[in-house]
Amino acid sequence: MFSNQSVRLAVKARLWNPTPAEWKLAAQCVQLEEKERIGKFIFKRDAKMAMVGRLVLRFAVSKALEVPSRCLQFARTDKGKPYLTSPVDRVTPRCNLNFNISHQGDYVVFASDKNNLIGIDVMKIEWPRNKPISEFFNNMRRQLTQHEWNEVEKHSDEKEQLKIFYRFWCLKESLVKALGTGIGFEVGRLEFHLQTPQLMPDCVTTDTEVKIDGVADDDWSFEETMIEDHCVVVALRKRIKGKSREEPRGLPSFVVLSIQDLLSQSEILEGTTPDDVYWKTFDKRQEDPEHR
Repeated sequence: MFSNQSVRLAVKARLWNPTPAEWKLAAQCVQLEEKERIGKFIFKRDAKMAMVGRLVLRFAVSKALEVPSRCLQFARTDKGKPYLTSPVDRVTPRCNLNFNISHQGDYVVFASDKNNLIGIDVMKIEWPRNKPISEFFNNMRRQLTQHEWNEVEKHSDEKEQLKIFYRFWCLKESLVKALGTGIGFEVGRLEFHLQTPQLMPDCVTTDTEVKIDGVADDDWSFEETMIEDHCVVVALRKRIKGKSREEPRGLPSFVVLSIQDLLSQSEILEGTTPDDVYWKTFDKRQEDPEHR
């Protein structure tokens, strides 16, 4: 799972209905500022996904670097991308670990790589909104190039159109997240050319190509797959121009963990105690807007 620090993890977190003991334990295993940030979410759904995201991050990085998760300290860039701040004395000399995390739909997903810049994005192929898909596409017109819209509109079935649209969206978001530039990046500058028409579960597609501002950029590679009905894309770019990207031996596949797997291997941080008020505040909230 953790060979060469190339890790791919997924946790089905959306349906987690935490017990008081589980939620209080989880809160003891994340940094105080992250606990407070999670506590500000209005809906349980968002708090759960954010909490699982932090637990996955600590678990995966500790395993990849072979250090206890209680020793890890993370911060965020001004664009919100997490990065490791300690233990610097142990990590820096032997590993340049890049990692990224995403959550949407039912899943939290994580990817790391030893030397390549990395970004990850996930989208559930569903349409829960009241307005027509065609109206949504009209509002998103500038986000895809004409070539990409042609690919979407090849299909007469709206579900298939949505699947291709979300695939392009994940490709674009994974690249932007690898760069760490945030929402200010104009994704319309990116144009993706699909060689494999359909993504399949348990199969990783790597032949998609990208043009940036109309110019092909072969410094980038993309790992695309489906986890159940979720499209997942990992974007990788070599850190130094002119040097070959360091590829893992064989493509790393996603390992799916349960919440119980994750909690059983999480470590309580020093100085924390079970927080009954934190649980009660979470418990009284609505699951999501539809449950109001």
